[in-house]
Amino acid sequence: MSAGHRGRPQPRAAALLGVLALTLGACSTEPNQEASVEHEPAAPPVDIDADPVQVQSSAEEADLDAIHLPVSLTGLVSVDPQWDTPPQVHDGVFLAPGEQDGRLVFSAVSADGTVLWTAERPLSCSGFALTSAGDRSLAVLTDLADPTGSGDSFGTTTATAYDLNTGEEVWGPVEVPGPHQGPGLVFAERGDEPLGGTGQRVALDAATGERSPEGAEIIGEFFGTTVIADDGELAAFASGRSGELWRAASPSAATAAEGEVPVSPATNRLPPGSALIGSSEDGFDLWDLTDGEPLSGGLDDAMFDAMSETWVAIREDELAGFDSAGGELWSVDLEAEPTLLGVGGVMAYLLADGEELDIYNVVTGNTARVYDPLEDGATAIPLAFTETGASVVDTGTQILLVTEVPGSAEDYAGEGDPFEDRP
Repeated sequence: MSAGHRGRPQPRAAALLGVLALTLGACSTEPNQEASVEHEPAAPPVDIDADPVQVQSSAEEADLDAIHLPVSLTGLVSVDPQWDTPPQVHDGVFLAPGEQDGRLVFSAVSADGTVLWTAERPLSCSGFALTSAGDRSLAVLTDLADPTGSGDSFGTTTATAYDLNTGEEVWGPVEVPGPHQGPGLVFAERGDEPLGGTGQRVALDAATGERSPEGAEIIGEFFGTTVIADDGELAAFASGRSGELWRAASPSAATAAEGEVPVSPATNRLPPGSALIGSSEDGFDLWDLTDGEPLSGGLDDAMFDAMSETWVAIREDELAGFDSAGGELWSVDLEAEPTLLGVGGVMAYLLADGEELDIYNVVTGNTARVYDPLEDGATAIPLAFTETGASVVDTGTQILLVTEVPGSAEDYAGEGDPFEDRP
């Protein structure tokens, strides 16, 4: 049974978004070879003010006349922070860039729709990550430094950490070997081929910006915890501290081909204290990074619903639900190749075969209907949630933030039950 939302708007096709997709995590220190072909004169350089600017004002309210939101979100204020890519979220704050006048402008927006601060970067520097240093939440942005000071060099890639809530600089800029790779504060030198591998990966300590030791096989940095692979084992280290948190045998590493190092998805969509580690071909293990224990294995992808404290995972041709300790609650056979879009508000949103939206209750595994069938408009699909209920939705042409703030009564008067029979 399917929620049956066919005809969803196609992904944003604006030229800028294509550039952002190709340069995700980039802060190129090499000239663009295609741009060097003499077709049109290059655009003049744009002045960039890299220092964050305090804003502390509400984002512009979104126009929802042609937008079809899940019913549970229709009573909340929605804003348009002018993001061009889906944001990352941590500690109740969303962060993402949007193009404005030839620059990338990163906007940090709280769950109530307040723009906390903004920071500018060149269009080529779309790489960023959210992390934690103790109790402090951080945003780490990349930039280009001109070591000669002449403006004639493409410079080196640097990373700078800011307080996620205030924009205050915490450390940096520090030089990194190349573009942001992820997950977390992982950077690597570019490979020789455009879509090829990378050089040595390094992780930055979230508390200090210091590099990981030379020669470490970095798997990822996860909100202040760095995990490495070491001779068939996983070892974890906390930011700002020396010594291991834990060391454990890796089931994935034990069964992997000789010489293969476990990996983690570059974009970490899991809450602090957890990670997917394994192989994109053979499946990932879901790890509790606090205790160094695997919760489940053989997964293609997973996300967590904070409201019900339920894990939702794709496992080959199944969708499965697990409790917070990894105990399986239910599983559902899937007939089409799925993509896990978002999990939150006790719902899991999947895209089947790239065209049909399927929605499941994460507690029961039953299919769910969350949109008013009598309404028209572009279907807004939730991608990320805060624990207080704010969510980012993708309309196909915009990335909007549905805040935790209730709308005024007059805005929603007369709506009644959206699923009751109507003449």
